Amino acid sequence: MYGRGRGLGYRWSRAVPSGYSYVGPCLCGFGPHAFFQDSTGRMAHASHVYSFGPVPPPSATKEDLEYELKILKDEKAELEKRLGEIEKELKKEEK
Repeated sequence: MYGRGRGLGYRWSRAVPSGYSYVGPCLCGFGPHAFFQDSTGRMAHASHVYSFGPVPPPSATKEDLEYELKILKDEKAELEKRLGEIEKELKKEEK
């Protein structure tokens, strides 16, 4: 379809799909086999992007969820501490 020798110098001419950024061509030399990167940083081949739509995010493992929970709890504790400090400062200014 595209012929030999066009891949290395070929520029992707189709519109970049929303949610993706163009990374570059494949180095096979057989046409516009482009790669795209989604907003999470994952790479996707043009055939997947245009044939199947956006690549679904991988399902989170138990370890991932536990790690995120720990981070969120730590952040919540820091925010509650800061809220307490601000409330004390406001009470001092009211007096």
